[in-house]
Formats: sequence, C-alpha cells, structure tokens
Amino acid sequence: MTLANIEDLTHAALEAQGMMLPPPPWNELGEGLWGIVFDLGDGSVLKLVRKRGGLGSPAALIHREVAAIKALGGGRCGGFDMPELLGHGDIDLPANPFVAPLEGWLRLSKLNGRRLGDAIPPTPDGRQRLGETLGAALADFHNDTKALSDAADLPQQDPILRAVGELREALPKPEDKALCDHLKERWTSLTSSPVFLHGDVNLSNVLVGEDGRFGLLDFAECGMGAPHAEFRHFEERPEIRDAMFMGYQAASGEPIDLDVYYLAATVNALGTLYHGGSVQPGVAANDPRKGMRLRGMVRHCASKAGLEV
Repeated sequence: MTLANIEDLTHAALEAQGMMLPPPPWNELGEGLWGIVFDLGDGSVLKLVRKRGGLGSPAALIHREVAAIKALGGGRCGGFDMPELLGHGDIDLPANPFVAPLEGWLRLSKLNGRRLGDAIPPTPDGRQRLGETLGAALADFHNDTKALSDAADLPQQDPILRAVGELREALPKPEDKALCDHLKERWTSLTSSPVFLHGDVNLSNVLVGEDGRFGLLDFAECGMGAPHAEFRHFEERPEIRDAMFMGYQAASGEPIDLDVYYLAATVNALGTLYHGGSVQPGVAANDPRKGMRLRGMVRHCASKAGLEV
C-alpha cells in the first residue's frame, strides 16, 4: 500500500456516503499543514483535512470555512471570485500506515488562475499595479462583507486573538509566552472597528487570473477583527506589501494603521517560528540558520510594534 492510495481510499469512503466523484487518479493542486487539495477534473476540487496539522482544531477549521463559503461563495465578493461549496462532511479511512488520519472533506468549485506567488510580475511597475489592485480588492471585500456580518452566520472570533491563544499554549519558551501576553494586552486595547477578515491572505491563497481577476481560497482562519491585520503575511515581501497598502488606502479612504499591522505581523512571525520547525521538529531543526532567521523576524516585527523581546 502506498501514499497514492489515499485517492482510492477517499473515493471509496465518499462513495459510501453518497458523494459521487470522478474516479482517480486526481491531480494534486497543493498540500498544506492541515491537508491536501485535489483537482477532480470536473470543475471541482476536493480538500481533505487531516486530524493533525497546525495549531487549533481541525473540526473548527472546517466549521469556519464551511460557514464563510456558505455565506460568501458562488459569486464575487469585493474584488474576488469565491468558490462555491458543493459538499462537506466527515471521513474515516481504513487504518493505513502511509495515509495520515483524516478529519473531514470539502468539495468546492474550482477557481481559475495562478497563485499570487507565481503571478507577481518581474518589473517594478507591474508589481505596483498588481499590488495596488489587490489592496483595493481587499478594501472592497471588507466593505462588502459589512452588510453580511450581522445577517449571515459568519465566524466571529478574532483570528489574531485566536492565534495568540494557540501560540501561547504551544510555544515552550517563557519569553515567547510572555510576548504572547504582551500581544494580547496590546491587541485588546485597540480601537479599530472590526470587519470580516479572510485571516490568511498570502501568496498561496490568492489566485490571479489571465484577465487580472482575483480569486480567494481557504477561509479556515477567518473571523472578525481589525482590517489591517489582513496584511500580516507580507512583511517579508515589502515590494508587494507597500503597493497593497496604497491600493487599500485609496479604496477605503483610510490610512494603514501600522500599529495594527505590526502587532499582527508579530503574531504571524511567531506562528512561522512554530510551524517552521525551530519549535516543532522540522526543517529548521536541522538548519540552525533558518531558525535564526525566523527568530530574527519575530524580533523585527515586535520592535516595529513597540514590544520588547
């Protein structure tokens, strides 16, 4: 039995639930901390969620994504095409030493386009245009979801506070736990009006179509929070981040709150430190230079946020 059998096992398990899928083999689109996504070849994708992955609960991740896509999916929201939810449920595969235990599955309509990380133009002018357009699309997304926040069953917990709590529990070093406490104190003192956040806007979760339209994927970290926390993944890519800031400011009419941004970026850097292997076993466990770089990013973001590390 090999790892490739996950497709056959999944196909059989979901067929038993009454979900008819095209027969394998399927094209793997990507793999993340929590699972794997397959292109089923019929205009839909299948997302499998493992029982173990990153921080938090797999059931909670699935619940948030299902709730968000039910409320927002199947059309456009702000400047983004949204996937349609075609089905979801639990899954229990037979014991297999080559296949990680799975928690659940989601079937979604497939959005077309390249991942943002593969679509960033090589020229400064091209990057500027793309970044400004993406920033404006995020501002429109936050504005359009305001009307839905009360009427729809959207997840309400702040993604940053949720991440701080999970990191405080998971990080073993006292100084990292203390930093989490400082982050929580500062974050809860903010006065920003909350909006619905995707919560994980990054180079992989935004698609760029040939016509320039954007698609938005993976709502597992969504919730209500300070709008400028949405940029937290882009501190290492200032050439696109600064253009996104400009586009967001122009579309929203509000300046970027850098206190919010750098507090959120510090949380993101702590999460990368944890997931990157310098805390959990992984790549950085065998590469001290990577661990030093990840720790350096935590210090950099915390310093920008006015926090002592």
